[in-house]
Amino acid sequence: MKSLPWLLQEAHSTLLCVDAFDTLLLRKPVSLEQRLLKTAGLFCERLELRPDRLAPHALAQRRRQIEQLAFRARNVAGHGEVRLESIASSLLELVHLDTAFVPEWIACELAVERECLVPNLALIRELERLHAGGVSLRVVSDTSLSGDALRQLILAVCPPCLQWDAIHTSADLQLTKRDGTIFAAVSEAASVPLARMAHIGDDPVADEAMPRRCGMTAILRPRSRLHVAMLRANAALARGQSQWYRWRHDGRHRPAAKGGARTTGDTLGPDVLGPVFAEYCRRLHVYLEQTAAVEGSVVALFCARGGLGLEKLYRLYASQLPARADIRIQPLMISRLVAARDTLVYGGDGVVDELDYSFEVRNVSALARALSGADLAPQGDYATVRPFIEALRGGREPHLWEQIVEQARRFREVWQKLTAGKTGIVLCDTGLYGSTIKMLMQSGLANGSHCVQLARCDYKHHGREHFPAVTGLLTERNGYKPGDSISSVLAFWHLIEGLVEPDLESVRRFDRRADGSLVSNLEQEGWQQRLARMPHPKFDEVARHVAGSAKRPAADTSLAAFDLAAKSLERVIMFPDPELVNRLTERDRSLDYGRDGTVSVTGPNMRQASAWTRLCVARQSLWPSGAVVRAFPNAHRLVQKTIRLSYTVRSWIR
Repeated sequence: MKSLPWLLQEAHSTLLCVDAFDTLLLRKPVSLEQRLLKTAGLFCERLELRPDRLAPHALAQRRRQIEQLAFRARNVAGHGEVRLESIASSLLELVHLDTAFVPEWIACELAVERECLVPNLALIRELERLHAGGVSLRVVSDTSLSGDALRQLILAVCPPCLQWDAIHTSADLQLTKRDGTIFAAVSEAASVPLARMAHIGDDPVADEAMPRRCGMTAILRPRSRLHVAMLRANAALARGQSQWYRWRHDGRHRPAAKGGARTTGDTLGPDVLGPVFAEYCRRLHVYLEQTAAVEGSVVALFCARGGLGLEKLYRLYASQLPARADIRIQPLMISRLVAARDTLVYGGDGVVDELDYSFEVRNVSALARALSGADLAPQGDYATVRPFIEALRGGREPHLWEQIVEQARRFREVWQKLTAGKTGIVLCDTGLYGSTIKMLMQSGLANGSHCVQLARCDYKHHGREHFPAVTGLLTERNGYKPGDSISSVLAFWHLIEGLVEPDLESVRRFDRRADGSLVSNLEQEGWQQRLARMPHPKFDEVARHVAGSAKRPAADTSLAAFDLAAKSLERVIMFPDPELVNRLTERDRSLDYGRDGTVSVTGPNMRQASAWTRLCVARQSLWPSGAVVRAFPNAHRLVQKTIRLSYTVRSWIR
């Protein structure tokens, strides 16, 4: 390996940028999970918080969740950086502690960091010789720490003889190494051209690929494989410790059994779905806070129809917290049909697969009526969706195309009015695949926008290019995985979706009023009153739970309630009894996409068919485990266990 001075001399570099963590400051094999556990314990000790008020393991888990959501929001935005101050503020607000203690939390994190860092003495000796030879030295780090905080760490860990011209952090500059923007800022600050700068670090992308792309000399010095393996082992140990703490402490937070003979259907709202939707609201609030910290002013657009129910729940939750001037909440009159129409007019080939997936191959007439928003039929005869779309775009169906274009323009007018002046746009939808945001991104309307759903799942297999912009707050999997209780919602998603859907039409078209404003067909007279009276019998119980959840005192209480609710929900979905199936399948599901038809949750009655036919029909239904209760009234438990086993095998294969 060539020496550092030789490399700089060969490249004629007069300025050396040095990465901080795992380059200048070497981490001991102590994982982030372990460091957060220590930080939470130290913080609770300094504030004299008893474990029965706030358990350190719960505080550490919440801190980790907030950081993950913050980095997801940053990655979707494509610029800026997460700040530790913002993470700490969200954390303390979430666990109902005064945000005046944010500096104390940061001090605890820095104290733990100092314990887990050692100086890279070999590198430091090289840097001292370089500095003595006239090479300028600057620390450049992608970190949530401020420059002052990083300077404290360097002074505490490194020998005092090492001198720096400046310390630059991505949190201060809101520019990063991973996109290369921070190097241009350092070049300007130092008045040194990029070609005369070199950078040394351990990350192949941030410390090697990006500096070279910027025209700099890059020197990669990664940590050893042994260190990486020890770090992963420590992370696994920390997760095991956290699980043990949770198992030990969760018992005291389990709700006491209430008198009377209450069935699963009776407790489904307050004890199961209530904590699940409360957790959704908590995570959504954190996501919006962190998005606002990166993007500035943010508008959260709740997508009709199910999003209107989510908006009601979130407003109940947020009303118990301090108001945020940088976050605005609005309903968005949209549907997959509206998004498909926008993509059809303004570009995007993926719309053909989307429409083909949702409409019967030969039902082109229904598609024509849906897209035009009028009772119009195509003039030509089309066997499949693709030639019909080609005919529309090719000008061979002008009477339809004119209506489609006008409806697309009206939707864009609605969109522009809602998003004007907002740098961050967050679509809040129920899930799962994210077809709406995918099509709006293809048409160019939602480029740079965020999409937040209850869950995310690739059940369509039509590509995942939009997934980096889509966040599933409760789960992100490609199907139910036994052992991950909350992923059971993917085995009966319509239970979750149906609870928040109001008794209103799906958005199909927009009409202009006499005053020039636009209104969708959903916004018929009295629609807000109908929204106030949600049709699902459990919605009011869930709403009451969510309204009170924002003020519950302990982080571990909410975590325990969510974990217990997720386990209960898994039992409800995977092993329902006949009484529960009857309760949860009273309402058929609408077909949507501008169609008036509905489909039964458990599929058609096939009790007289063969066992194999009944099993196949049940597996293809919206709720397979519920469908087998009706298909196999005397053996449904055995079939349900077989279905669960198939999910287990599928998760192993994947």
